[in-house]
Amino acid sequence: MKDFSLSAERRNIFLFYLLTAVMNFWFIASNWIYFWTKYMTYGQLGWVDALGFGFALLLEVPSGAVADLIGRRKTILVGMLAGTVGVAIISFSGTLSGIFIGWLITQICYSFFSGAAEALAYDSLVDLHEEERFDAVITRSSEIEGYVTAMTILIGGFLYSVHFRLPHILWGSGFAIGAFASFFLFEPRVDSERFSFRKYFKQLFVGIKELTQTGLRQFIGFFFILVGVYYMYSWGFIRPALATSFGFFAKEQGLILPALILLGAIIVRSVPYLKRKISDIWGLVILSILMACGFFLAGLPIGYYGIFSMILIMIAGRLATPWISIIVNKRIDSKNRATTLSTVALLTKIPYVLVAVAAGKMIEEGKIGLFARSTGLVIFGVILLSMMIILLYRSHSKHAEAF
Repeated sequence: MKDFSLSAERRNIFLFYLLTAVMNFWFIASNWIYFWTKYMTYGQLGWVDALGFGFALLLEVPSGAVADLIGRRKTILVGMLAGTVGVAIISFSGTLSGIFIGWLITQICYSFFSGAAEALAYDSLVDLHEEERFDAVITRSSEIEGYVTAMTILIGGFLYSVHFRLPHILWGSGFAIGAFASFFLFEPRVDSERFSFRKYFKQLFVGIKELTQTGLRQFIGFFFILVGVYYMYSWGFIRPALATSFGFFAKEQGLILPALILLGAIIVRSVPYLKRKISDIWGLVILSILMACGFFLAGLPIGYYGIFSMILIMIAGRLATPWISIIVNKRIDSKNRATTLSTVALLTKIPYVLVAVAAGKMIEEGKIGLFARSTGLVIFGVILLSMMIILLYRSHSKHAEAF
């Protein structure tokens, strides 16, 4: 019989931090675009990313349902093994098709990890009767993410100058370490269900239902424009392409990105303080405005000063990610937590999946500035629409209470 002692749950928290670290072995962040475009154009890259992230989008809610039904530990383990295999294929590939196949397999890792890991950490704290510590745990994991990302990007920039495949090989080593570490995870006692296909398909709809409940409905627009647009910017080719347009290439990005990420890791520590001083709604509105301003600035022909646009987008995205995670986790039941978190992760991928092909074509035609300005305009539009919906909802609630 499994040991559910306090040490087992605390081990889960430690391993959650370790898995967060290896999931952010971003040795490739400053150079992957130069590797991949050896074998494809920007237009083709748009299709590769759109199809890859579209595949990940399809996996998000089902992966959360599987985590809720058969366990977080097994889901994380399978994801890490998929990441190891997928990145190995990319690392040693010399064709567009090889990179594409490896990229699809790698998406299984990110999809399976997204909802399962945070749910496992939260439920472990529930077992310990310490769920109030989740804010601190998620904030610390964001700090770890920032520090590890900065260090690995810096190292990756030097490794790329030695051989262009080395950063990718070390990227894949992180998933291999994660697969080994996953064997030592324990399934929390909170809400472990036996798998059945009937329950499986039922769970697929639960995430969307939880997300559209009264307590979370007002935040959906901000999920798109903060986590969604930041995902589009930082995970795809938008950030390296913008940086290149400012005059920053592989070596420069190998220095700039770690500096920005270290700054983000420091800033993210202020999330608990900011949440005490500012309401969730106004906090997300302010961060959304910062992100919109960052994209407008990026669309101007300002050369090296474009780094200030990168700083604004980074601040907004880094603060929004843990803030939104806390909002969601505190408003959903434990039994549906992984499914709902995976639904949020699904929503964050939609903006990039929708625009990746068009973005690749615009970059290929030298219109990246127009793309950045258009993104900023869309963000402002969603802010206004979200605020109108919130005001109408609150007005309706007050009117209903009066009767």
